[in-house]
Amino acid sequence: MRLKSSMVLPILALVLLTVTECQASRIQDLPSDTGIRENVDNLPKNEPTIKRLLDGATEEIDKIREGNQINERPMIGIFTQPYNETNDYIMASYVKFVESAGARAVPIVWRDSDEDILDLVQNLNGALFPGGSTALRNEDGSLTEHSRKIELVLNKVKELNDQGVYFPILSICMGFQEIVQSEAPYKDTVELNKFDSMNVANNLTLKYSIEDSKLFSEMPQHLINALQNENITYNHHHDGVYPSALNKYPALREGYYLLGTSYDLNGVEYVAFIESKEYPIWGIQFHPEMNIFIWKPTLEVPHSQVSIDFSQFMANFFVKQSKKNFNKFDSEEEAFDHMIEHIPVELNPLKKHEVYIFPG
Repeated sequence: MRLKSSMVLPILALVLLTVTECQASRIQDLPSDTGIRENVDNLPKNEPTIKRLLDGATEEIDKIREGNQINERPMIGIFTQPYNETNDYIMASYVKFVESAGARAVPIVWRDSDEDILDLVQNLNGALFPGGSTALRNEDGSLTEHSRKIELVLNKVKELNDQGVYFPILSICMGFQEIVQSEAPYKDTVELNKFDSMNVANNLTLKYSIEDSKLFSEMPQHLINALQNENITYNHHHDGVYPSALNKYPALREGYYLLGTSYDLNGVEYVAFIESKEYPIWGIQFHPEMNIFIWKPTLEVPHSQVSIDFSQFMANFFVKQSKKNFNKFDSEEEAFDHMIEHIPVELNPLKKHEVYIFPG
């Protein structure tokens, strides 16, 4: 059990009193939260026992302080998507999304080896699983290699959180579907070609208590109202998850809250928003990044002020979670080498989107 910082010094004082009454009086000179090392260094050299006790208490207080601090230089890994048989890509809108909230983007290249991907993840502060058009599973029902790599990182992130390393994931559209598919690898978990939600903006029907959701409890009320009453979430998908699937499989029913649903153009309800019960993991079927950064005129992306405010909240919330993680590369030089700035931005002339292309 972790001690509260307010408990450490009283306990330390009691220990010192049992060692020597003379030196225990020095506790009165120790500030409540700083200056411990200065007092320790002033102890006579013939008092190693007391010095060790104080050193141990200092280390514990440092750990407690770290829990109250934030990482001002977070790095978020973004999964690449297959561009063709040899190359990968990341939509620039996802990079801008995390950068707009104060994070740096690092590509997680799905074609890399399991070992390289896991090594990279342990240096990151969060992960974003983006949308795309990659197949989720093979004809025999097994996960495709891309989905398997998503599952690999998902399991690693859970392991890190179990070890006390706070590591958030935000999964969007296909990324959300890949998480659901990984949690319950059955053919009817993610239904293919069952929804007519291509190029449409929707509202959400909230399904869970706002106060009990970590994300919704931090969302301003005017955004919650808009989310329910205005079409501010952009959707671009044929595949999706029926609400019944979350109840059907224990891993989903026991592992996730259903925060909200939407309805496609035919009135069919689908899962739009989930939140892990145990981990800082969120899944959304819609595209919050597009409200701010996608301007193709043929797309029905909402650009109202409230839709932009909602998207910025989503970015800010996710990056705020990543700032609770203190993983880092061995040096700033190594961190810079992994940043996406090394990859030139290209314009996809067909879709009129900016993309980062990763040669195979």
